[in-house]
Amino acid sequence: MNEQKVIVDACCKIPNAHVPGRSSTGKAACGVLIIDAYGQEYEFAKYLGVKTNNQAEFEGLIFALDKACEVLNRQKAVEVWMDSDLVINWMNKVYRMRKEHIKPLFDEANLKAQRLAGVSYFHHPRETLLAQRADKLANAEFDLHNK
Repeated sequence: MNEQKVIVDACCKIPNAHVPGRSSTGKAACGVLIIDAYGQEYEFAKYLGVKTNNQAEFEGLIFALDKACEVLNRQKAVEVWMDSDLVINWMNKVYRMRKEHIKPLFDEANLKAQRLAGVSYFHHPRETLLAQRADKLANAEFDLHNK
C-alpha cells in the first residue's frame, strides 16, 4: 500500500428535519479515519456545535486536512473520501461555489490542502466499510456532547 487516504464524515442532527419550515441547523460532529502509506490507521473526531449540514461537512474536511498534515507524509499525495457528493463536486470544481456563507470554509479547505503534495477528492457511498467507520467516529463524538 502506498496511497494515503483520509476518510471524512460529518453528522448533523437537525430536529424535525422532515417538517417543512424547520430550522436548517443542528448539532454536529465529524469523524476522520486516516490511513498512511504503510497501512497505519489514525482515528480522530471533533464536536462542531450547531451547524448546517454543508457547514459540518466542510468543517469536518478542514479538521481532516489539519490532522492529515500532522500524521501523514506531506511529500506524498493524499486521497480524501467523503459521502458528501456536493462537497466533493465543489472541491473538484465540478460545481462553482456560489454559497456566500460556505465560501470561507471552501477557501479554508483549499488553503489547508496546499500544505500537502497533492489532494484528490473522491465520493463514496455511506455503505462502504471506511465510510461506516468514519460515521461511527462522528456519531460517538456527537453522543459524548449530547447526553
